[in-house]
Amino acid sequence: MNLSELKAQTGLDSWRFQCDNPTILGWSVVAFYGIAALSCAVAAKRSGSPGIWWLLALSLTFLGVNKQLNLQTMMIVVMRHVAGAGGWWDHRRAAQLVFALVFGLGVGLMLLWLASRHRDFFQTNRQAFWGMIILGIFVALRAATINHTDEFLRINLGDEHWAWILEISGSVLIGIGAVRQTSTRSLK
Repeated sequence: MNLSELKAQTGLDSWRFQCDNPTILGWSVVAFYGIAALSCAVAAKRSGSPGIWWLLALSLTFLGVNKQLNLQTMMIVVMRHVAGAGGWWDHRRAAQLVFALVFGLGVGLMLLWLASRHRDFFQTNRQAFWGMIILGIFVALRAATINHTDEFLRINLGDEHWAWILEISGSVLIGIGAVRQTSTRSLK
């Protein structure tokens, strides 16, 4: 099977690899993610808790790249194709609701696990903790709006300004936490 056949079978022939938020605000959010990720990488090299800082750096890098590439759109295209081919297109809204709820629950459980596993880290670095919580809320809500779950639950998340606010504030808080960690360690 060649690449063209694979793309046609998965529905990827209708997806394009492109820059999705080429606005000043879109690139500003990418910059915030990038600066915060770089700050986390520096904190990882200089701190006694490098693992969590590397995790945050990688997560922020992924969110920044995804801000422009919109990789979740590729998954939506594939799942639409699967729904059509699988005969459950008429029930896709129920599947989207289940996905959004399970995804949101998964994000919440992951955040709880990280908070309990790295309790000492987050007690001393509250900015990173709250930034992580805010970005977790953003990711869960974004998954709900992409899947139209907000419409199903009759919640109006159509105004995209909430997304920008959550993305910027979450990445800034994590970045501030990383800079504080780095400056505190260098003062000792």
